[in-house]
Amino acid sequence: MLRFESVRFCYEKNRPVLDDLSFTVENGESVGLIGANGAGKSTLIKLLLGLLSGEGRILVDELPVEKRNLPEIRRRVGVLLQSSDDQMFMPTVLEDVTFGPVNYGLSRDEAERRADEVLARLGIPELKHRHNHRLSGGEKRMAALATVLAMEPDVLLLDEPTNALDPYNRRLVIRTILSLPNTKLIASHDLDMILDTCTRVLLLSNGRLVADGPAEEILRDRALLEANRMELPLRFAR
Repeated sequence: MLRFESVRFCYEKNRPVLDDLSFTVENGESVGLIGANGAGKSTLIKLLLGLLSGEGRILVDELPVEKRNLPEIRRRVGVLLQSSDDQMFMPTVLEDVTFGPVNYGLSRDEAERRADEVLARLGIPELKHRHNHRLSGGEKRMAALATVLAMEPDVLLLDEPTNALDPYNRRLVIRTILSLPNTKLIASHDLDMILDTCTRVLLLSNGRLVADGPAEEILRDRALLEANRMELPLRFAR
């Protein structure tokens, strides 16, 4: 479903943020993307969406990520951005959640029905008519996730999905992620959440892939994590 082939990207000449990056995510896999700040996680997601362009090849369901394919790729790939403020731009939650489906051809009634289903699944139907500027950080995070799920994408890219959530809503998001059959690539510093939701982990360090394997195996490896400026998940650190 997702394939990176010798991908390299620099913001500044000769200073790669990602360097010789190659991996594949199979259809239906749930893969965690971990690494310290500056490892290249968010850059990888932007490259996958065609927001940045580097060397090498990136494919989504065998479609190369290049200008002519971007409309179809963005139809298939839904992304939860790290900052909800970058994602919520309409006056109300309902307008934000229906914006994408309406622009891809759904009727207003069908888009609102889909919005109701997604908001109910996330346990936030009461936010439907709320104004975005009156939402708490956690409420806005949940609403931003609703905008992504309403598009019914084949692939979910989730950048820090539990950011700003209280324990109850964090657990709700984890349960929701587990219930989704989509192919998922989840970038996060919340290693306990990665352990709950992912069967496989990719560890980035200084732009390179330094580990790729079963989630529990990598996340139990104290020496590996500490060598790459990370710590064990809380459940293994006790």
